[in-house]
Amino acid sequence: MDVLGRMLEALHPGGVVLDLQVIRPNPRVEVDGRVVCEIDGEPLFRWADAATAAVDARIAAGDLVEEAVDDHDMRKHYPNGADLVDDVAGSKRRLLESDVPRVRAIEGQVVVHERCRLRRLRLVDGDREASPASGGPLDRRGSTRAVSRRHPSSS
Repeated sequence: MDVLGRMLEALHPGGVVLDLQVIRPNPRVEVDGRVVCEIDGEPLFRWADAATAAVDARIAAGDLVEEAVDDHDMRKHYPNGADLVDDVAGSKRRLLESDVPRVRAIEGQVVVHERCRLRRLRLVDGDREASPASGGPLDRRGSTRAVSRRHPSSS
């Protein structure tokens, strides 16, 4: 089962999910408010676009309701350029090869500035019929049903 499906099964009817997404444009590497270069975010954006499409499909199917959206700036601080280069190397993002030596040489604080979207989503009541597109489990009659489960400790 996919991550989204597992997450929705863990919610009780009316439960809230916060969906944090990276959004375009590419993140910028900054020093003292000056842009040094951009990080190629396209590999991560392709992955994020697929995740967003899955959530949007659940909204369209009536399994989720989007209650709020907030696009905002996010800044991640690094003590130096080398830490940033190492962090990016272990991610879906990439610095251009020509930018790596220049960024690695930065001895002071470096900031990555990017855009994010936070969506508040609410799970629709699990007793109603879900559409086949929702991917919900089948009930005894062979139709799909949105299913909600409570965590054992929430009794």
